[in-house]
Amino acid sequence: MVNETWWIGEWLDIGGQPRSDVNKVTEEAVRRIQDQSKKAQQVHQQIQDDKTNNTNIAKFLSFLIETIKNEHIISLLYDVFFKTKNPETGVTHLRKKINVTVISGFFYPFYIKEAEKLGVSGLFETLLAQQKWSMNFHIYIAYIKQLAGKYHDNIALDQEYLLKLLLEIIKYFKIHGESWSPEEDQITISKLKKELF
Repeated sequence: MVNETWWIGEWLDIGGQPRSDVNKVTEEAVRRIQDQSKKAQQVHQQIQDDKTNNTNIAKFLSFLIETIKNEHIISLLYDVFFKTKNPETGVTHLRKKINVTVISGFFYPFYIKEAEKLGVSGLFETLLAQQKWSMNFHIYIAYIKQLAGKYHDNIALDQEYLLKLLLEIIKYFKIHGESWSPEEDQITISKLKKELF
């Protein structure tokens, strides 16, 4: 029995001489470990950055909720960003995840200083570039197109509600002028359709 155990140990290289290459580490292995370490550090940094961005966006959204006293805009935000309609069945579902970056971005041009204070301006400032001080209808719509292109989450938004939301934002922030007549609603909706779709 003792001999059988010795033979098994020898066959499995148990109890024999240590391998001569055990303490040798190849340059390739060192390089692979360094690369993995760098990637881990990058992932860690990305997680930290995402956490910071999410916290800052949450603060900016809180500011918006406190500041915007228009229930119609808030209701339309809910209809546009919190609901999605299945085009095949027509059934409306609540979204599990909303695109808070785009929601914040819709209002960034009107609250640039507050966005800077709360640390979210870096997400949007390049989309406005030189136009941020001379906001008008065309600049705002061009900005919305860039915002959607950069931060879209590939979930279709209800076009009718989106147009209504943009119309209300344009009216609320007086992008199209101080006075507003009901006829201008339809004109602006037509312009929005032409620009966006």
